[in-house]
Amino acid sequence: MENLVWNRLSRFSEIKHYYIAFSGGLDSCVLLHCMARLREQSFVTSITALHVHHGLSDDANDWDRHCQSLCEQLDIPYRLLKVNALAKNGEGPEAAARNARYLALADFIQANDALLTAHHQNDQAETLLLQLMRGSGVSGLAAMPESCCFSKGLMIRPLLGVTREQLSTYATQHNLDWVEDTSNLDTRFDRNYLRHEIVPRLQARWPGTLKNVARSARHMADADALIDELATIDLKQCEQAFQLSIPALKQLSEARQRNVLRFWLKRQSLSVPTDSQMKHILNDVMNAREDANPCVKWAEVEIRRHRNKLYAMKTLPCHDNSQQLAWDLSASLLITGSGLLSVRSYNDKGLDASLFNTEDLSVRFRQGGERLIPAGRHHHHELKALLQEANVPLWLRDRIPLLYLHDNLIAVANVCVCEGWQAKAGEPGLSLEWSPE
Repeated sequence: MENLVWNRLSRFSEIKHYYIAFSGGLDSCVLLHCMARLREQSFVTSITALHVHHGLSDDANDWDRHCQSLCEQLDIPYRLLKVNALAKNGEGPEAAARNARYLALADFIQANDALLTAHHQNDQAETLLLQLMRGSGVSGLAAMPESCCFSKGLMIRPLLGVTREQLSTYATQHNLDWVEDTSNLDTRFDRNYLRHEIVPRLQARWPGTLKNVARSARHMADADALIDELATIDLKQCEQAFQLSIPALKQLSEARQRNVLRFWLKRQSLSVPTDSQMKHILNDVMNAREDANPCVKWAEVEIRRHRNKLYAMKTLPCHDNSQQLAWDLSASLLITGSGLLSVRSYNDKGLDASLFNTEDLSVRFRQGGERLIPAGRHHHHELKALLQEANVPLWLRDRIPLLYLHDNLIAVANVCVCEGWQAKAGEPGLSLEWSPE
């Protein structure tokens, strides 16, 4: 078994330290023992076991003691990670525990580190079947990759080609002692239902089920890689400053439009839409009038249109545009619901630098009807028209900071300084810079 593990790990010559996700169950005990044997043979040198204490079972403290004891026997450093695995709104108990676990494990993984997990062939089959029941596409049906980026390093699953039966045989041969989580018998959980009720019946009818399903997952992974290559090509044609050009998108077939949209969102670590939401984006948002402000929302993600581009972002936070905030320009100002406001020094342009540290400066927001004379012009302009001219998206116009001295509007962040308040020739100036949330 350890030869099989090393055959997988030897492909990653850059790895200096291996962290083992060690639950104390059969699978991770076998992996831990294999890694200890590989260290004896000098194939690996640096190993640490990480045990996540979810606090969900009355036996959790006993599992911790068991894991620590086995690590002491094998002379492997042991770290206990306590997490809060209570489910949040809209999150199932399995997902909550998994998310909390990987979040804690990610903190340890630096460059040239690898997290090893003990997922095996049975797990792979269960994962593919779960994704199939959820109606997943090619990416979901690729199930678990043998390796992938994780935190600042890698996650590797060196036992993915091994069955649970083979692991059990190895554990018996080496007199390994492991813990049993009784919750794994609870068929109310989807994965347990597949494990105990469905997969055994499939294997009874088709003995090659595990290998065949694993092979299908590999084929799906290959297909997913090709789909991503196509999306990379299409994204180069469509992306402009992190937005997507609608005219360029419309040059693609609908299937490629969906593909590049999903890829674009994943690149920004945003969740992908359902089929219904995707249809709404393609049919309604992309075909809306240029001056419209359509929006599709899901799972804290928003897709919006401004002129001929699609924008993707996290759901905009609440913003109170009636607030007035004192600010003397001396330090950056973080405005809830708006963003970060700061100044940068320039010569001969921007806001008159003598205003630095001036009292009675305040940051306000658009109420409607504001008029101003931008520096260098001779007539008043409506703020609304200037924001349109500056190509500020509609959803940001009530959030853009306005700088006032007393009740005089003297600058609009990222847009202009008002006439009479600009730096004079040869004098220092300040640029009012705003980064939206």
